[in-house]
Amino acid sequence: MRILVIGGGPAGLFFSLLAKRAVPSATVHVREQNPPGVTYGWGVAFSESAAEALRPAAPDVVDALTAGMSHEQMVLSLDGTDVPVHVGRSYLNARWALLAALERIAREAGVTVEHESEATVTEADLGDWDLVVGADGVNSRTRTRFAEHFAPTEELGSNWLAWYGTPRAYPPSIILRNSDHGLLMSHASQFSPDLSNFTVEVGQETFDRLGFGDMTEEESRALCEQLFADSLDGAPLRSNHSPWFRTTFLSCGHWTHHNLVLIGDALHTVHPSIGSGTRFAMRDAVYLTQALAGSGWDVEVGLKEFERARKPVADAFQAAAKRSIDWYEGLPGRTITHPTKFALEYLMRTGRVSYRDFRRRNRDVVLGYERDLR
Repeated sequence: MRILVIGGGPAGLFFSLLAKRAVPSATVHVREQNPPGVTYGWGVAFSESAAEALRPAAPDVVDALTAGMSHEQMVLSLDGTDVPVHVGRSYLNARWALLAALERIAREAGVTVEHESEATVTEADLGDWDLVVGADGVNSRTRTRFAEHFAPTEELGSNWLAWYGTPRAYPPSIILRNSDHGLLMSHASQFSPDLSNFTVEVGQETFDRLGFGDMTEEESRALCEQLFADSLDGAPLRSNHSPWFRTTFLSCGHWTHHNLVLIGDALHTVHPSIGSGTRFAMRDAVYLTQALAGSGWDVEVGLKEFERARKPVADAFQAAAKRSIDWYEGLPGRTITHPTKFALEYLMRTGRVSYRDFRRRNRDVVLGYERDLR
């Protein structure tokens, strides 16, 4: 069995090590375009339920990914008023540490990882390898190369985001500030002893008013640091290739082409606001491995089973992500004045948490809100 994986991100590395463990005699080769140790972004999160869903496939990997920073409380902040709420446990890791752990475990299993590779797929590759897996992210060249077969659709979000880091410690937090420029938002969360994520999000009108489109990355970082000075409490924002971007909501009409299959962000995306896409991508790897193993590693049969079993679950998760996107993108056109109402809306925005669920976990918060309504 010869398996080629395009992309050394979480999806590609996790599938590679699962496949190698399932078929020790297989040749499993990963092509990754970045040099060793180079990645962009900051911290990534796993909910406790996501970690437990991955655990049966690779307990040692999940142990490594849940050994660091964890949180059970979240803070929703509106114009300086904080509403702490209890949520399920989440585990956070530096993205570079997560990738290093996955690559180390994959290599220990016998996977070959080739860095600074072209990381492209050709028709010749489809003949040379028994299975080719495109795990090369949202800007997948594999998907683009075979677009007529995968039939991708993309919807660009209307809000703008910039993903920074900061040495200030934050529990998972959503920070809203009403300003003269419009609504300013940040998603913050500590992922290591000395670093937190700090993702700034603004609507198009605020983006234009502040002139971000004409700024360099460093100028944008400095202005965001100034706009959120009160929340940062004197801490700096740091860049790690942190340009402004709009989220891409991506899905594909077809998941396979002959012996080629897409997984992770190359196949379908979610949204940062419902948790890391990392766990979504790694679940693809689990489903793909299970489908292939169940077919006796008959690639044609296994790929059909992968799409049949995974697609309904993935579609439901994407539907929740779309509701979250719509909620966020509607915020700039509204006036948000009540911190607890904001907290309630946020936690119930996808339809996966009910008012009853929230009330059970956060009785004091809800009772105070209900008293305010009388």
